[in-house]
Amino acid sequence: MACPASPPHYQHNPIKTVKVSTHGTLNMLGLAKRCRARLLFTSTSEIYGDPLEHPQRESYWGNVNTLGIRSCYDEGKRVAETMCFCYQQEKFVDCRIARIFNTYGPRMDPGDGRVVSNFIIQSLKGEALTVYGEGEQTRSFQYVEDLVRGLIALMESDCTDPVNIGNPTENTILEFATTVNGAVGNSNPIVHKPLPKNDPTRRQPDITRAHARLGWKPVVPLAEGLARTIDYFKEELGMAKPEDHGRGTPLWLPFPLGVPSADTKMEDGKRPPQTKQSYNPSDESVARAAAAGASAKVMYEDGAAAGGGGGH
Repeated sequence: MACPASPPHYQHNPIKTVKVSTHGTLNMLGLAKRCRARLLFTSTSEIYGDPLEHPQRESYWGNVNTLGIRSCYDEGKRVAETMCFCYQQEKFVDCRIARIFNTYGPRMDPGDGRVVSNFIIQSLKGEALTVYGEGEQTRSFQYVEDLVRGLIALMESDCTDPVNIGNPTENTILEFATTVNGAVGNSNPIVHKPLPKNDPTRRQPDITRAHARLGWKPVVPLAEGLARTIDYFKEELGMAKPEDHGRGTPLWLPFPLGVPSADTKMEDGKRPPQTKQSYNPSDESVARAAAAGASAKVMYEDGAAAGGGGGH
């Protein structure tokens, strides 16, 4: 998870991006071997490149440019997966590989540079939403809580094959821009800029393996996840109402935070019971996000609008 995943960030220093995926993974594999530990490698949907198969299954080898501006990230993750495979084959390390698709939620960096944070920040500030290309490229967005559940399920399973962890609901970028505008409650204009080189045209996970082997599937609807994330960014920008403070920072954990005291007793080494911090976005914000998503879907299914693109 140490590798920067946002294109502006990893393209800022491509050499270090390659190194953290290769040298960093090699170091962790060595440590896991010495400690006889199970290792979780967080790979990415970007290993599929600009896919010729849709949706993308784990058996798909990908369509990646080795010499493009995204190659430092894409190829770094691909060779890191190979390292994990080799250590697994030699029975040195018990590895788990998660291919993570677009994830969003509270605690994202406002300057992250990815499409969810870009659109929300621009909409909240009353700025035009920046869409790259024609906006017909697609992405599939999963809420961070679903991702955490998936990673835990993977680590607790016996599945040594790569597993897609993502939400299979597919959205065009232009459709998503309309959804975000509606969820925020604005109708900001959309501006189009040239599409970056090697930007994938489609992205949608096939999660058959995750469901069959892990018993996992995403459960947080886009409307609810967006409402939580928008509340968080409102706090970050100082736009939240006093009664809203704290609502935009949900956190799901398999066990409580904090270090147990000397008096804490554990039953046979088992972890403490699961807890979940409560979060209740306003009915209005969830309804607004749901309505915006529904109206965008109808608009595009009816062919009433043609679009521009968005980052990824």
